[in-house]
Amino acid sequence: RMEANLESLENLRTNLAEQGYNLDTIPFVIQYNKRDLGNAAPVDELRRLLNPRGVPDFEGVATTGQGVFDTLKAIAKLVLIELKKGG
Repeated sequence: RMEANLESLENLRTNLAEQGYNLDTIPFVIQYNKRDLGNAAPVDELRRLLNPRGVPDFEGVATTGQGVFDTLKAIAKLVLIELKKGG
């Protein structure tokens, strides 16, 4: 599903740009889902292809909730930091 992930990320970038936002300048985190599946891509590969900017990223497993709260805390923190800066 790597091709679909790359396409989704590019669609996000395009949709944000249409609204006047730049993905490179707004708070942004990534959650790599379905990490419990045997055919999940290695995290190093996901980071290389999907996260070249090095934003905070987390592994997630929906059935156990793994990574969900960590992801939420990280984006909330980044948003609060941006608000304090007046962004």
